[in-house]
Amino acid sequence: MMKHILVPYDNSAGSNRALEYAIDLAEKYDSKISIVSCNPRPVPLVPAKTKQLLKESVAKSISKLEPKLNRAKIPFKTAVIDSVSIIESLVSYVESHDVDLVVIGSRGLGSFKKLLLGSVASGVAQHSKCPVLIVK
Repeated sequence: MMKHILVPYDNSAGSNRALEYAIDLAEKYDSKISIVSCNPRPVPLVPAKTKQLLKESVAKSISKLEPKLNRAKIPFKTAVIDSVSIIESLVSYVESHDVDLVVIGSRGLGSFKKLLLGSVASGVAQHSKCPVLIVK
């Protein structure tokens, strides 16, 4: 029933806690994990080198998670998606990759940290066709 777990990842404390929950669930249910980070597509005037540096930075933060998942012997894959809308990109990923559960931090690195529930977590919970576990 829970064979594929998606963890949206932005290197925030919330996404790291969400990953811990996902690892625990994956071990219990023999699931695989997809760790997806969305690289906001910058405005066209940003130099190509800057765009590439942003993408490399995101990929580097995700690669630091690999030893933890390897130790837990959980099958996983990672992806960095260029996106205009992070919510739409994550919901699309859920639909196109047969995700059974999304485990997401309640707040990420956004600028409105005082909100009770982050806009990405809220948007994914509202639009996803699979269950969403929001981790505080």
